[in-house]
Amino acid sequence: MPSPPALPPTQYAERSDPGLDPEKQANEDACIRHETRLGHLCVVCDGMGGHAAGREAAELAIATIGMTFEQVPEGADPSETLRTAICEANCAVHTMHTNEVAFGRPGCTVVAILMHPNGTEVAHVGDSRAYLVHEGQITRITRDHSIVQELVDRGLITPQQAARHPDASRITRALGMVPDVEVDVLPSPVTHVAGDSFVLCSDGLTDLVDDEEIKTAVEASGPAEAVDRLVDLANARGGHDNITVLVLRAEASARPPNTTPAGDDPDDPGELSRKGRPEGDTSCAPPATPSESAASGFDSVAEPLVDAAPTSERLDRKGSRSSAAIVAGFLLAVVLLGLALASHLRHLP
Repeated sequence: MPSPPALPPTQYAERSDPGLDPEKQANEDACIRHETRLGHLCVVCDGMGGHAAGREAAELAIATIGMTFEQVPEGADPSETLRTAICEANCAVHTMHTNEVAFGRPGCTVVAILMHPNGTEVAHVGDSRAYLVHEGQITRITRDHSIVQELVDRGLITPQQAARHPDASRITRALGMVPDVEVDVLPSPVTHVAGDSFVLCSDGLTDLVDDEEIKTAVEASGPAEAVDRLVDLANARGGHDNITVLVLRAEASARPPNTTPAGDDPDDPGELSRKGRPEGDTSCAPPATPSESAASGFDSVAEPLVDAAPTSERLDRKGSRSSAAIVAGFLLAVVLLGLALASHLRHLP
C-alpha cells in the first residue's frame, strides 16, 4: 500500500486578540492549525450569540472540524472532506444548548483552508475571509455572505461605501442558524507556489485594515511578525471587535495531479487560472492569475453572491436575530432597490 504523500513545508503563525472594546473582552473568535493526513488544516471562526455562547459555538465548530479530519480515511477527497467537516460543525452548533437566550441562537462564521501537495482547498460560511498574497498582489478568495456584499453585487453601493455602511456587520449565512447550511467551497484547489501566503481573518481585522495593508504586512516579514503587525494596527484604529489573523506560507510549490513537469513550470502563476472554476459553478470564484485579479479588481469581476438563506434568517453579526433587526435590514434593501429604480426611470427619455 503506497504511503500518503508528505505534507508540504510551511511557515505558520496566528494571533487572536479581544480588541479594545470593554464590552467585548470575552474573545468570541477561535482558530487552529492541524497537520492532518490530508494536509495542513487552518480554520478561523467568529462566534455570536452572547459572550459565552459565541465563544462556545466557535470552539465547538473548530473541534468538530478537527475531529472529522481525524476520522477520515487515507485517500479521501480533500475538498469533500472539508465541506463535510464544516457541515458537521454546523449540525453541532445548531444543536448546542445555551443559557444566553436573550442573544438568540448561538452561531459562528467559518473560513478554512487545507494545503496539500496538489494545492490548497478553500471553504467558508459568513464574512470571515481568506486571502492569497502572491508576488506583490493580494486576492480575496472568499466572498462575504453579508447584506452589504449583496448591495455591492447589485451595483447599489460601491465597495468603499460598503466598508462604512450601517449594516456592514449583518451577515446572511452562518453556522448553527439552520439544520443544513450551504458551504462555499472552491471547485478546484488554488495552485500555490513557493512563497505564497494564505491569510485567514475575522472581520475584526478587515473592518479596520484594508487589503493592501494586509498585503504589505505579510510581504514585509515572516508570518509571526505579520500577524502581530496586523492585530496591532487594528487595535491602533480602535479595536472595536475581537481580532484574529492566521498566516500560512507555502515553502514549496503545489503540483496538481496529472501534470507533466517537463515543459511545465510549477512556479507559473498562470496555474491559478488553469485551475479555474468550471463553467456554471455558482460557488465563490478562485482567482485568475494574481496579476489579473489586481488589474481588474476582484470584487468587480466575481459573479454575484448566491445566497441560500431566506430573508427571515439574515443575522446580526454580533447580536441576536431579533425580528426588528431582520425586518429593518430587509426594508433597507427594498428601499435602496426602489431608489435605484426611480433614479433610472427619471433618466429615461
